[in-house]
Amino acid sequence: TGRPRFAVMRLDTMLQATITGTAAVVRGVRPDQWELATPCPDWDVRALTNHLLQVAAALELSGAGQAVPGELWSQDLVTGDWSGRFDGYAERAVTAWAGPPDSVSFGDTDLPGPLVLTMLASDLVIHGWDLARATGQDYRPGDGAAAMAEQFVAQTGEQGRQMGIFAEARPAGEDATPLDRALAGSGRDPRWSPIPVGGSR
Repeated sequence: TGRPRFAVMRLDTMLQATITGTAAVVRGVRPDQWELATPCPDWDVRALTNHLLQVAAALELSGAGQAVPGELWSQDLVTGDWSGRFDGYAERAVTAWAGPPDSVSFGDTDLPGPLVLTMLASDLVIHGWDLARATGQDYRPGDGAAAMAEQFVAQTGEQGRQMGIFAEARPAGEDATPLDRALAGSGRDPRWSPIPVGGSR
């Protein structure tokens, strides 16, 4: 089929670690940070937080074998107890993916279950880092989660760049960690930091 092949990974060493690390960052976001810049040029902190909620919701749906509708990606989920909503999606996603489906209806396409899991979990890792950097938080996705994201970006990076999902890859540096390489491969600068007030980057 030409699609990347991914092994089914144990949730207790990959998805759980991914969700735990990202959930901590989501809970640490303050509403007064909504308009801060992020490493994603088109998204401020609020838009990025909303995207992470969408990804967590997609993980829950896909793990349960339900279709992930295209309309999900236009929904505003940052309302009410949005951090509690993320935790709920995340908890149910881990339970759902304990018995992964063979295939998932993702938008208008049927994709292999392991690919959907890896794609969405990698999105949580990379955007979890984005959100942490934008809001001044530490981020610890776990070694397994970082390695999974690195593998995903390495195998899909060129296709992602053609689709406009990833920017051009950047040098990761000789001492780069797996997370650094995943970030650089997706077009991010692993050393990105917010522009200080009155300063420039």
